[in-house]
Amino acid sequence: MRRSEFLYTIFPLRIIYITLCIIAILSIFANRYAMAQDDERIKRGKEAYEKYCSVCHDETGSGDGPGAVISGISPRDLTDKAYMSLISDDEIVKIIRYGEDVFPYLQMPGQGDEIPESTGWDIVYYLRTIAVDRGPLKVPSPQERAKRFKEPMERGKIYYLHYCSPCHGISGDGKGWAARGLVGKPAALNDPVLMSKLTEEDILAHVKGLAKKEGREMPIFGRAFTNDMVKAIASYVKTLSAISGK
Repeated sequence: MRRSEFLYTIFPLRIIYITLCIIAILSIFANRYAMAQDDERIKRGKEAYEKYCSVCHDETGSGDGPGAVISGISPRDLTDKAYMSLISDDEIVKIIRYGEDVFPYLQMPGQGDEIPESTGWDIVYYLRTIAVDRGPLKVPSPQERAKRFKEPMERGKIYYLHYCSPCHGISGDGKGWAARGLVGKPAALNDPVLMSKLTEEDILAHVKGLAKKEGREMPIFGRAFTNDMVKAIASYVKTLSAISGK
């Protein structure tokens, strides 16, 4: 092969080799830049999580933060990978910003007024880093919870735990965490004798403030609760005395 032919053949190969080297170097720098960006976003997400979410979900994400008892419903364990993998990133952002307005089965307030969408995404980035694989899911999936919430009795249970159990207690014994400082003690809704005297209509009238107000110590939830909400709560409350009477 003549020299000119050799150079003609090898020159394109050199160009290809140099091009590939440049691409490889640029890829390394691009990956490092992307990793740095991800690290920064995760850091921002952690800071936002600790500010807005940890009071209920705990700093570790386990769901037993100092404010967890106030809700009446145990906050979700955000470190459970089996559960969290069933919720998309977009859904988590919506949960953070809109809460029960979009996902009523959660009974969790949205924080869209305080948390912009970009911060919501930062929190998602962080949450994905704390998920731990503990094997198969041991609790109802988010899809199952949403399906159950369509049933009146399940809605009544969720509403009761969220709105009523702080005073009346989770079991209906009248000894909820908020009852400790009250002068008048909340009614024991698991008392079969008491509940045998009350119909669901009586409970609706009492909660909505339609019954007599003399001697009343419980606040009136007129417009705060819809009739359907109170009816669902009443149906569930009637089951508490049945459980207690067994």
